[in-house]
Amino acid sequence: MTPTQSMNLHELRMASGRTSMVRKAVAADLPGIVTIHEKAFSHFFLTRLGSLFLHRYYGLVLNYRTGIVLVSEERGVLDGFACGFVDPAEFYGLMWRSRHNFMLPALSALLHEPFLVAKVLQGIHRIQTSATRTPVRSCELSSIAVAPEAAGKRLGKTLVQAFLAQAWSLDAQYVYLTTDADGNEPANALYRKSGFQHTRRFLQRKGRWMNEYVIDRMTGSDS
Repeated sequence: MTPTQSMNLHELRMASGRTSMVRKAVAADLPGIVTIHEKAFSHFFLTRLGSLFLHRYYGLVLNYRTGIVLVSEERGVLDGFACGFVDPAEFYGLMWRSRHNFMLPALSALLHEPFLVAKVLQGIHRIQTSATRTPVRSCELSSIAVAPEAAGKRLGKTLVQAFLAQAWSLDAQYVYLTTDADGNEPANALYRKSGFQHTRRFLQRKGRWMNEYVIDRMTGSDS
């Protein structure tokens, strides 16, 4: 068995007969993860901070003691990923302590788009508050994306299932996530079908409503 095969978590057999595999990410996958993120979230705030910022963010999760970074690949080409972490308070504390690693790419982005300052300040506030509010043994599914050219292959559901399996193996008691409430029905449907329960709708900032979803270990282990 090859090293890559030994890390396989899930396999998805498609109608074409091809197999897409989900496995744990390694450092060499970071450029591919960033590329998929940029394609899937082209207009999102983190994307506008630049590829270097994204590379350092996903690298921090990858090296975090209970970080979960999974990738899906077909014939050696990455076509999706899922990212998150158990004990989010500890992770956000680590991110804040590592802020010097993110300052240069953030400042570079601000020079090109000064109006991002308000969003950067909101992001800093979120990091600081998340470092104190999230309960121990919780897990945040912070990002999941499928390359546009791989849409329609059920990769999203496979990535969610693999992520949950990893979270439970790390002794998480529940997994939560937030996603846009409006104009985002495919993602909302995916989480509902995967067993997540809608817990609240809230206004993150003017004009942007978010949905929060939670799944507990007992429910998730049965899905």
